[in-house]
Amino acid sequence: MSDFDKEAEREKLREKYERDREKRQSTQVMSDLLLKGATMTNRHCDTCGDPIFRYDGQEFCPTCQRSEGDDGGSQELPEDTRETTTADERPTGAERSAVDASDRREMSPEQSGTAGGPAGDSSSNARDTSESVGDYPSDAVDSPPVEGGLSQAHDSLVRTVVKFSRAAESTDDPRRAREALSAAREAAETLDVLRR
Repeated sequence: MSDFDKEAEREKLREKYERDREKRQSTQVMSDLLLKGATMTNRHCDTCGDPIFRYDGQEFCPTCQRSEGDDGGSQELPEDTRETTTADERPTGAERSAVDASDRREMSPEQSGTAGGPAGDSSSNARDTSESVGDYPSDAVDSPPVEGGLSQAHDSLVRTVVKFSRAAESTDDPRRAREALSAAREAAETLDVLRR
């Protein structure tokens, strides 16, 4: 292969890598928006074709930074709603995992998701994947408040460990199994502290 062919091939690879990098950045921005609580609508941007997101009542395209108004027209987004994170400012994989773990611990059951009822449409599948550990059915219909001493707390923790262990064993979804095992581990650690 001549030097000219090698250089032309390198240039093609550079261009391909640049296109791929832009796609990865766009995907990362969309992923960050979803983590922040934005919802992806069923509409797409007229300019770039990417999905329109809704956040705090405002619909916009994260890629071309245009806001979708009520009249269907596009307008430039204000500076404060634009995604300004650069590659240097983004957390690394380990930092992102630590942040995600701390966010999950701080979430209340109301924030962690809702249990979807039985529905025959495809949207029920989306709800099922967003369920969290707090949505597993309880062994008792109504759990009465714990009024007893340590023995009742001990029994409650044992039931919790068993419930989430069974839930992890019976699910086919690895994410739900991981969440259930995490809840079971947390209850087991609390049980260990209680026994000391």
